[in-house]
Amino acid sequence: MAGATRVRILDGQIELARHPRSYDTGQTIEDPEHLEGLLAATRQANAHTTRDRLRVAVPASATLFDRLAERGEPLRPHATRLLALRDDYGPQELAAAIAVALERDALGAGSITHILETRRRQRGLQPPLRLTLPDRPGLRDLDVRSHDLESYDALRRHPDDESRD
Repeated sequence: MAGATRVRILDGQIELARHPRSYDTGQTIEDPEHLEGLLAATRQANAHTTRDRLRVAVPASATLFDRLAERGEPLRPHATRLLALRDDYGPQELAAAIAVALERDALGAGSITHILETRRRQRGLQPPLRLTLPDRPGLRDLDVRSHDLESYDALRRHPDDESRD
């Protein structure tokens, strides 16, 4: 509902927002309280999104989060760190580490990091390289699935190579 000096947003009879009216083209008028509320809601949604992405990639993470919650642990720092570990080590390796952590009742992201590092060193593998992305909204939330690189080796093979083996 718009008047000469004010714009109101209504849901039936309930006023959701009220702003001064502007007749200037391209002007954006924002209420700082609305922005704070949006930021708080976004933070809350992102925490669930992070846990949901982990749950899809590593189903055992749901059990891990349940057990962390039973202990009264804040879940957000663990979820953020585990998502980074998934990116660094891959979902299969993270799933194996979470299984070991659940078995040992060593549930924190720090313990899982230690398990992953120990497994990496035992295999003689190099540490994962960290990909640094620009700090642009939405970019860090992209979910890029890693693929088995051996499938690319098949592209280099010629049919004659197999008969020589």
